[in-house]
Amino acid sequence: MKTIIRNITGTALITAGLLGLSSCKDFLELSPLDTRVEQNFYKTESDINEALTSVYDALQWHTNAGGGGFSPSPLLSDIASDDSFAGGGNRSDSPNMISVDQQNILPTNSDLAVHWGNHFTGIYRANLLLKKLPAAAVSDDFKKSVTAQVKFLRAYFYFDLVRFYENVPLLLEPTQASDGCATQATPEAVYNQIATDLEEAIADLPAKTLSQNQGRATKWAAKALLARTFLFYNGVYKKDLQAGTVTVDKQRALSHLTDIITSSGHDLLENYADIFKKASEFSKESVWEISYSDLNPWYDWNYIQGGEGNMQPLMQGPRISNDPNYTTGWSFAPVTQSLADAFEANDPRREATILVEETDLTGTVTPGYQHTGYFSKKYSTSKEYAPATGTYELNWGNNYRDIRFADVLLMAAELDLGTGAGNAQTYFNRVRDRVDLPEKVVSLDNIYKERRTELALEGQRYWDLLRRGVTVADQAITIQNIRGPHYVGDAVDFNIKFNTAAKGFFPIPQSELDLCTSLHQNTGY
Repeated sequence: MKTIIRNITGTALITAGLLGLSSCKDFLELSPLDTRVEQNFYKTESDINEALTSVYDALQWHTNAGGGGFSPSPLLSDIASDDSFAGGGNRSDSPNMISVDQQNILPTNSDLAVHWGNHFTGIYRANLLLKKLPAAAVSDDFKKSVTAQVKFLRAYFYFDLVRFYENVPLLLEPTQASDGCATQATPEAVYNQIATDLEEAIADLPAKTLSQNQGRATKWAAKALLARTFLFYNGVYKKDLQAGTVTVDKQRALSHLTDIITSSGHDLLENYADIFKKASEFSKESVWEISYSDLNPWYDWNYIQGGEGNMQPLMQGPRISNDPNYTTGWSFAPVTQSLADAFEANDPRREATILVEETDLTGTVTPGYQHTGYFSKKYSTSKEYAPATGTYELNWGNNYRDIRFADVLLMAAELDLGTGAGNAQTYFNRVRDRVDLPEKVVSLDNIYKERRTELALEGQRYWDLLRRGVTVADQAITIQNIRGPHYVGDAVDFNIKFNTAAKGFFPIPQSELDLCTSLHQNTGY
């Protein structure tokens, strides 16, 4: 399963590297390393598969060759929420992450510039493939399959962008810097394009599980992503989505989720603690999952995205030595006492979610900045994932479980309450029954509480807060003089004030504003 998505180093990048290593004369005298260029590429099924793989590849990126720091989307959103602090080695380790935690983000934050750029790279690759595909000498069925996958991926990139930055350019052609600067679209236009891409993709994506489809996009992944998009858009903007002539309202979003529940073959794993183990990658519970691997050992710190590793587990792992189960990490995103206290008594998900220094670790832990005594257990430096070869930091193979069947059930319960279909309690019960918790009457408030504990440290909490409104997000995220029993550091390090003026959205990177005067900064920055 780990061999599905492979990185492609384009001819242009090889050429650029040679220019940096040789004199002009030497370079001109070299024989071409590859005769493939854009003019003679995108012709065969093999060409198209390579180009498609390059679009999938951008899903993995947490940094880029242009500099900056590391910016996994789930990590950024968890740090922005009330589930994690920034952490790191000390107060000066990563000011960019600290500013996200403190809700005091500067437009010059280089982590965000990386995050923005990586997503638009994925969009560019998707747009270029969609433009070139019609002329390729391949079957119509193959074209339909590739088009559906690319539209799913473009929708995925755009959804992540628009919920982080709200006001982003909407590019549907392979736009280069030389083509001029794009203007920002309205959030409505972007969300409706996401819905259109997903509705069109659903028609031609296979009705298979991720395992059956070797980790590539499926009909069920597109349906689930569309429901997630609807819930966020409807929560923040109080509108339905318009996918061309199709209106995506609560009933349509629920119908997509119901189809997954009844027809997809996806289901809950029997044991919650197994979900994030290596053996459970692409399990029946994963509706959408992003693949990482150490099977292509990587060593290059100057081109990290050339490898297949996941930076998030390394970033979140405890700074520990001589432990039988965990190796050392960078101690970012320490877990808050607020999240630890959110679990009900006897909820086994707490033990499966939070790595507790006091009871789970026997090695020597070096406290980092904003040390709480709690770390993520779902994405951490477990020895079963420790890289076998390559640079230690760059080759963590933990897959990211982006949409789980439990999330599908909870989204369906929420939408069912809004449409009166009568199945909300059943969907809600299935999630709680899996972990042997007593029955609880389904309500919107209880669904949100369940989402926090079921999906904790998976990158969903922040968006659930934002879609409930600025007041709810402010009440949850703003903290003053509240400390857990194991916190290490000055009290002020843990004080946070939610940026109500920005409504929770991040600033447009200053580097983009400098390049394009047509772009405008978001409110609150």
